[in-house]
Amino acid sequence: MRLVEILAEDRVVVARGLANKEAALRAVAGLLANGAAVPDSVVRAVLEEREALQSTGIGDGVAIPHGFLGELATQIAALIVVPEGVPFDAIDGRPAKIILGVVGPKKGMHAQVEHLRILARVSKVLREPGLRDKLIGAADSLTVYQLLRDADARAP
Repeated sequence: MRLVEILAEDRVVVARGLANKEAALRAVAGLLANGAAVPDSVVRAVLEEREALQSTGIGDGVAIPHGFLGELATQIAALIVVPEGVPFDAIDGRPAKIILGVVGPKKGMHAQVEHLRILARVSKVLREPGLRDKLIGAADSLTVYQLLRDADARAP
């Protein structure tokens, strides 16, 4: 599955002034909630529950908060680029500048396998040389979306 199949342009934002991880999770939960037609408080609770287990800050300026919602029938993603970064308790101690949230259906083995494939896809696409810097330097959300869409198409 390609990222663009679960990530719509209206769920991509270049944000400034997110002071901390909680603010970043609130922002990404709001975007995911819009795509899922679920209250943002429900999405935020799922993301915060996952973060309480272990930070989803994977390093190199990237965080992938994720979780499962019983109300969903499909995977949904949202992307926030924070050029100045947000402390995210990442494994390398660096702030997260690219926060790609993913929520998926809670029921069914296939749904969980698909969720893991999406997380692997995110990691693969964001490893493209230079892409993270381009995303962080993008002037607006449309440019971010186009950069990610193009990288997604190039990735095997």
